[in-house]
Parts: sequence; C-alpha cells; structure tokens
Amino acid sequence: MASPITELTGPVKALFTDLDGTLTTSRRVELDTFVALGKLAKAGVPVIIVTGRPAGWVHAIMSLTAAEAAIAENGGVIFTRERGCVRRSYAVPEERLKGLRRQMEAAVRQIMADIPSARMSVDSAYREVDLAIDWNEDNTLTMNQAQEIVDRLQGMGFAVSRSSVHINFGPTGFDKLSGCKTLVKELYGDDSLDDYVYVGDSLNDAEAFAGFKKSVGVANTEEVWDDLTEKPKFVTEGEEGEGLRQVIEHLLSLAK
Repeated sequence: MASPITELTGPVKALFTDLDGTLTTSRRVELDTFVALGKLAKAGVPVIIVTGRPAGWVHAIMSLTAAEAAIAENGGVIFTRERGCVRRSYAVPEERLKGLRRQMEAAVRQIMADIPSARMSVDSAYREVDLAIDWNEDNTLTMNQAQEIVDRLQGMGFAVSRSSVHINFGPTGFDKLSGCKTLVKELYGDDSLDDYVYVGDSLNDAEAFAGFKKSVGVANTEEVWDDLTEKPKFVTEGEEGEGLRQVIEHLLSLAK
C-alpha cells in the first residue's frame, strides 16, 4: 500500500512530473501550479516535465514554464537548455524517423479500417518519434476498444503505452523511465534515481513508478490503480494539479 506524501524524505535533487492529469487540472495548467513550479525552481530544486505529448508541444512548454528540461513522446525526445537555447536529442537515430513515420501511419490506417471510430490524435501532427491514437480526449472509445488497439499495435511489433487520453505507439527501446535515466546522467552525472522524485497518474507512468524510489501518484491515480503493473510508493490527497502542488509544498519544507 502506498504511503502518504508526508512520509517522503530528502534529499531531493530534482522533481520529474508528468503533464496530463498531474501538472494539469481538467486539461489546463492552473495559475497556482505555475507559481508553485517557479517557487520550487527558485528554491534550487529543478523541475523536469515527462510526458507522452509531442515534441512540438513540449518545445513550446519549455519556453512557458520554469522547467529545466523535458522529456516528450514517452522518452522519444529529450529537451535541455544550453546557453539560452533549447536543445533536443532523440532516442532513435534521426535518419530512421521518416521510415518509422511511414510504418506507424500504415498501422493507423489498418486500425481505423477495422475500428471506424478510432482517430489519430490531433497532436500527432507535431510528433517526431511516435504517434498517438485518441481514445479519451477529443474522441471517445470504450475501454475494450482501447485495449484491442493496444493489443493489435503490440502484435505489429510496436512499443505501446496508454495514457489518460491517448494510446501512444512507436519504435521499441525507450520509455519514460529510460528518458529520465538518460537525462539524470547527462545533466547531473548520476547513475541512480534515488535522490529524484517522480510524480504521475497513469498507465504510461508505471515504469517510472518502479524505477524511482521516490515515486508519487496524485490521487486520481486511483482510477487506474488495479491496472498499473507498477504502483507509486507515495500518494497525495489531492488530485491532478492540486496533488502536484502538495508534493511541491512538501519538497519546499524539506529544503528549509
């Protein structure tokens, strides 16, 4: 059983946070959450966003938040700051991206032919390494349909993860956890995640929940609790952005 967030202890070198359903509340980032992120960064605890959202979106988010770095497309693209500019790197060789895109688009056409209500996510136009099928954002599929799509894409050889809004799929070999490990090594020279906190809420956070000793689920993680292959070690009382703010408040108290 997960422990309350008040039992999480330091030291904490950085906070890794999921976006949808964790940093956002009702699909928007509340002003209080923006302020809290800024306070944490000012206190010397960097914020790193980890999301299944597309590289195009996350590049813009880097300019709008206090995030020191970000991981997009479930580990497929990593953004860091360098001399005032945003630098990106990929989890797969860049020369493979066009060929992979063609394979993924063909897979989507197959899925849509067999499940007419399936739709590619609106944000797929801004993706570079993976694609996404919308099951619970602008389009609504049943849980059975979503699971059928997951099973079929896995049968085609793709890595697949389901978030609270999308079914993301792409080449194998990376996920949110591998992206976090790469970033921690690159930015801080650490091989361990022991002194870092990860906060999430959905199925595609499972690997990170397992890989971080200080992993936290915001309260709405309860909605997918039974389906999580790996569960967070701590849980907040608040849902979505409120839960993330509770984590930040606790980390600020540890930093004093």
